[in-house]
Amino acid sequence: MVFSPDWLHHQAMVHPERLALKTADGQWTFRGLDQAVGRLAGVLRDRGIAQESRVAFHLWPSAATVMLIHALTRLQAVAVPLNTRLTTQELMALIQDAEPDLVVHDGRLALTGPLPSVAIDELITQNPSSPVDDAVLDFDALHAIVYTSGTTGRPKGVQLTVGNQWWSAVGFALNAGLHAHDRWLHVMPLFHVGGLTIVFRSVIHGSAIILEPRFDAESAWQVMSRESCTLLSVVPTMLYRLLALPEQAPASLRLVLLGGAPAPVELIHRAWNKGYPAVPTYGLTETCSQIVTLDPDDVFHRAASSGRPNLPTEVRIVRDGRPMPAGEPGEIWVRGPTVARGYWRHPDATRDAFLDGWFKTGDWGALDADGFLTVTDRVKDIIIRGGENIYPSEVEARIRTVAGIRDVGVFGLEDPEWGQIVAAAVVVDPAVPLTLETLQKHLSNQLASYKMPSKYFRVDEIPRNASGKILRTVLVQRARGLREWGESE
Repeated sequence: MVFSPDWLHHQAMVHPERLALKTADGQWTFRGLDQAVGRLAGVLRDRGIAQESRVAFHLWPSAATVMLIHALTRLQAVAVPLNTRLTTQELMALIQDAEPDLVVHDGRLALTGPLPSVAIDELITQNPSSPVDDAVLDFDALHAIVYTSGTTGRPKGVQLTVGNQWWSAVGFALNAGLHAHDRWLHVMPLFHVGGLTIVFRSVIHGSAIILEPRFDAESAWQVMSRESCTLLSVVPTMLYRLLALPEQAPASLRLVLLGGAPAPVELIHRAWNKGYPAVPTYGLTETCSQIVTLDPDDVFHRAASSGRPNLPTEVRIVRDGRPMPAGEPGEIWVRGPTVARGYWRHPDATRDAFLDGWFKTGDWGALDADGFLTVTDRVKDIIIRGGENIYPSEVEARIRTVAGIRDVGVFGLEDPEWGQIVAAAVVVDPAVPLTLETLQKHLSNQLASYKMPSKYFRVDEIPRNASGKILRTVLVQRARGLREWGESE
C-alpha cells in the first residue's frame, strides 16, 4: 500500500504564497486555498461526510466547486461529478445508480424523491465546529466515480482511485515537464475526467489554475494573454474556434493538449502556424485522462499519431486475442497505475473490459516500430462495407478539407447488399456556395471508392457528448427522418 500527505496541504506548506487558483470572483494562494478547503471539509464532516461517503455534485466550474473537490479528497470521501448538460431524468438515473450520501448543487437542480441535498452557497458560508487541516491519502482508496459520456448505451460509473490521479499527474509531468510558474487556463467541464484531472495536477505539481466557467474563444484568448497562461487543454472544436480569431496565440503558451476526439493533421499544423503549440493526446475516463501524448518535437513528422505512452503506462495492440506486431491494427489495450479499478456496480462490464491488469479500450489503432500510437476509431464505430473496414475519422478528415464544411460526422447505415454503407452528416457554411457535386468531386480524388459516402445529410449541428466525441448512434437514429442532400424537395 502507498500513502501520501494531502497534496493541497503539502503545497500550502512548501509554496504558501504561490498562486493556486484564480477566477472572476477572486484569487487564492495555496495557503489561502488550503485554509478555505479545511473549513469546507469541516462543514462536510459536521454533516456526516466521512471516508468512503459518496458526494455527488451538480455544479458549474467555480472556486467553490474546486474547493468542494479538494475537501472531499481531504475527507477521503468519493466525489461523483454530475454532467450539468443532462436532463433531470438523465441525472436521476445517475443519482439512483450512485446512491450518494449527499448531493451538492447550485440551487437550480430540481431533484425528485427524498434525497439529501444542499446548495453549495450554504456550505461555503457555514462555519465548522473545527477545520480539517490535513489528511493521509491512501492510493488504493476509491477517489471518484466519473460517469462515462455515453457514446453508446447507458453511461457507466468509472471507479478512479487516489493512485490513478497521482500517476496521471506524474505521467503528464514526465512527458511535458514542469515549470515553476505554470498556469493552466481551465475551460473544461469539471464533470469530465479531462477537467477533473487538471484540478489535481495543480496541487500535485504546484501550478496555478485560471478557471473559466465555460469556453468562449474570444474570452479565452483575452484571459490567456492577461494571465500569461502556459498550458491549455481543449477539444478540436475549441481549437477551431480559437484559430478563427484574427489574433496570434499568446506568446506565453508552451503547450496545448488536444484530446476528446481525433485531431486532423491540418488542424495541428494550422495551430502551430498561428502560435498554438498543439499536440494530440489520447486518453479515456477509464485511464484517468491522457495516457499517450505526442512530443512537440515530433509534431511536424508524426502529427497523425497521438505519440508514445506516458510513463509508466504500457500499450499493446490485440486482435483475435493475440498481441499484434508493429504496424498491424487491432484493439488498443492499456496497462498501468492510471487504469481504473472497474465500473461501479457493473461486474459484467468490468469483467468484459478489464483483464489481468489490462483495460480493453474498445478503440482501434496501431503501434509503429518506434512505439508511436495511431488511433483510428472506436471498434464499434468502424464501418464494414462488403468486407472492407472503413474508419469514419479518416473520411471526416477528408471532408473537412472542403471549403464551406463547418463540421461533419460520418457513420454507417445498414444495407442489404453491402452490410453497411457510409453516410455523412455535414454542417455547411451558408455563405459558401458549396454543391453536393463539388463535394463528391473533391472526395473522389481523396478517397478510395469504397470509402466514399453513399448518402449525405445536411444538418444544423453534429451531436457530440461532453468530451467532444461524435454521437454516431444519434446520427444513425436521426438519419431515418432526414431527407438526403440532393433529393428533390
